[in-house]
Amino acid sequence: MKEKNNRRSFLKNLTISGLGVTAMPSVLFADESKSTLVKNLNSTSLQKTGKAQKPDKKRKYNGVYSGEFLKRVAFPIGGIGAGMFCLEGTGAISHMSVRHRPEIFHEPAMFAAIAIKGEKTVAKVIEGPVPDWKMFGQRGAGNGSAGSVFGLPRFSNVEFTTRFPFGYINLKDEDLPLTVQITGWSPFIPTDEDSASLPVGALEYKFVNKGNKAVDAVFSYNSRNFIVKDDKATAKKISGKSKIEKIVNGFVLSQEATAERPDLQGHFAIFTDNAETSVDHCWFRGAWWDPLT
Repeated sequence: MKEKNNRRSFLKNLTISGLGVTAMPSVLFADESKSTLVKNLNSTSLQKTGKAQKPDKKRKYNGVYSGEFLKRVAFPIGGIGAGMFCLEGTGAISHMSVRHRPEIFHEPAMFAAIAIKGEKTVAKVIEGPVPDWKMFGQRGAGNGSAGSVFGLPRFSNVEFTTRFPFGYINLKDEDLPLTVQITGWSPFIPTDEDSASLPVGALEYKFVNKGNKAVDAVFSYNSRNFIVKDDKATAKKISGKSKIEKIVNGFVLSQEATAERPDLQGHFAIFTDNAETSVDHCWFRGAWWDPLT
């Protein structure tokens, strides 16, 4: 894949709305070079968000979010008036609002992950630590927060920087020889209201090998079919059929309408611009408290 992505070209050629995911090839070579952007965003040291870390006393205006300041960051992504989701300061996806109403507490089970082969295979969700307020005190927390992915391993160090319409996240972990940068952005183009109103958001993933050996790694993006709504109707067997459809380099989460509930129809596409992408449409089969691990 080309190292630089032409965002304007991406918007012009877009035919299916959804979440665009871009990533580097699966075999990552040692590279000491960095772009100016990476250097600037890495100018401050990364900090852990674990319990042992002392709260930061203050943060510079328009500066980097780290430590305690990451816990409530939610950067909106999406076209104007066309639905949205939020890229949190840790890298999590939340506030998924694609059903013509705001759903600020909707954090679907969807995430990017990296798996590195070697003497000891390591796999982690490309996010920082889950804030304590999510794991304790929320509805369903006493029963294990069914449907969430809070228990999966994550990067230990994370920083967030916002430069609208772009949000930047830098991650690193002692268990991995790679650093990761996530760039989330909306199709916001001044004076071009058609492009700025597209129902689309994008996430770019850049991996930098900090070691002196080549790394064999697999990047993946995973999601349950969160587009399915109206559980009560499902119990009465009047809900629209849900399915996961195949598209080039990705998949579409779908629910069909019924005569009684035409409003149930919905579709959400997740795809990448990498021609070598492979897709597993049967990623997870389970319900209730069935765990992913």
